[in-house]
Amino acid sequence: MIGENKTYRRGQTASSLAILCLLAVIGIGIFWAQYNHNPAVLQKELRLQSTATGKDFPPKALTDAIIPLPPGLVPLTLPESFDAQNLSDKINGKAELYLSAGFSSLSSQRFKDKNDANLWIEAFVYDMGNGENAFSVFSAQRRDGGATLELTPYAYRTPNALFFVHGSYYIEVIASEATDRAFGPMKLLAESFIAATAARTPVIQEKDLFPRQGLVPDSMALISADAFGFEHLNQVYTAEYEFENGQMMAFLSRRQDGRAAQELASAYQEFLATFGGQFRDADLPIKGARLVEILETYEVIFSCGPYVAGVREADNKELAIQLSQRLYDMLKGDATE
Repeated sequence: MIGENKTYRRGQTASSLAILCLLAVIGIGIFWAQYNHNPAVLQKELRLQSTATGKDFPPKALTDAIIPLPPGLVPLTLPESFDAQNLSDKINGKAELYLSAGFSSLSSQRFKDKNDANLWIEAFVYDMGNGENAFSVFSAQRRDGGATLELTPYAYRTPNALFFVHGSYYIEVIASEATDRAFGPMKLLAESFIAATAARTPVIQEKDLFPRQGLVPDSMALISADAFGFEHLNQVYTAEYEFENGQMMAFLSRRQDGRAAQELASAYQEFLATFGGQFRDADLPIKGARLVEILETYEVIFSCGPYVAGVREADNKELAIQLSQRLYDMLKGDATE
């Protein structure tokens, strides 16, 4: 019996060692897979994801590209396509911004440098329906510290990305690294899209209606819906101002006619009062204008012809009134032309 127990224990020990060796081999395999990216695996995963979204992608995946590719770049993944129903699958948390601005579709894809597998670039091509909608998301998504580019009238770069508007499209081109070597392929990819896509980027005329004094460069933006939390205020252009004694924002929105502008200005004034805004006496040389103090800042709201306009988030009451007067003069000149 004793001999049998020793034999049993030796067998048990051998089995245990074999299992431990197998687990060690599996562990090494997992570790190796984590730190050695296999593009073929990624492509297979994307095929499965593409099927799940209900989009029919052709099997010639590695020859397809959403943008004509410049020399040196090749597809790394399948093209992906998204509509209003599944946009959040790609940009979870930001979909509502695009949807409220007239989003139509998104195409995206990753590309890699043929000579450097560690450098990849992902392109996001948003069809926003028209140029104003594209500018709206371009301005809303604008990153701080970006440097202007001369790709299109609305384009800039950050250390690892390019952003621009071309016709009805808003495009983001993002690299895997923030280096000088990544900028060249990104710019070539952007230029290739522009050359291959017949479109005319609209000139936003509203930019000429904002007073120049104190205007922060490249700060103009378009809010498509629910501007300043007021559901009736849409298609609102804004611009930031900085003065020695304060900061503020100017805004304007063209309505159907003068009556519609007056009614909307009055409704927004009452909206501010509902949420604690206090009307203050002020020597405002603009008919129907109101000065509102709210959350320790000042707002001026008025209408001029078909425009509802004003100044908000002003630290300094006098500066707010002065900027409102200059904005009114600009709008008055436009309305009488």
